[in-house]
Amino acid sequence: MTETASVPTPQGLRPAPAGRLRAVLRAATVVSCVPYMALKAAWIAGSGIGIPEGSTLLDHPGPMAAANSVTLLMDATVVVLALLLTQEWGRRVPAWLLALPMWAATGLLTPIVTGFPLQLLAKAFTDTRSAPGGSEPFLDAWVFGVVYTGFIVQGLALGTLFALYARELWGHLWQGTVRDLPDSAAGPRLRAAAVTATVLAALAASRT
Repeated sequence: MTETASVPTPQGLRPAPAGRLRAVLRAATVVSCVPYMALKAAWIAGSGIGIPEGSTLLDHPGPMAAANSVTLLMDATVVVLALLLTQEWGRRVPAWLLALPMWAATGLLTPIVTGFPLQLLAKAFTDTRSAPGGSEPFLDAWVFGVVYTGFIVQGLALGTLFALYARELWGHLWQGTVRDLPDSAAGPRLRAAAVTATVLAALAASRT
């Protein structure tokens, strides 16, 4: 009777499983970015789609084009994150390099994921017709529905992808506490990263 020896996989470089769930979540994330990025590109090009006549957004075309360019790049970062979390090359990205964009995405998307559905529910019960962000119609109502729905899909899909990614790469570190880990696994950098992640998560949660 022979036994088959298993070849250990190096920690932090486990192969990315080609699961259908990841593929679906990645596609959902990318597709949900398209409406927002298309609107931003149109506005940068000078289009007035979704902007009612007399909107304050038309008063300063230069600054608005610059702001739209920044937010367009921010949403493009979501596409990069979706690819990073599902591709083999993404497992070689240092954790510290992933921390900042994921923290920013959490802080920006979580209030929308939790707040916009509640706002729609309140609007349904109170029959309120004002657009999110105030009574002034600086954007057509359909823009909020399209953009915020996309943000909700991005938040849910990207959050799930990150949870799967973190479980694969760092799941073995979640047993017990950081203090209990051996020196080889929990060096000064890992301890500092754990403290930093805790503080950033608390700050992001306080904004919701």
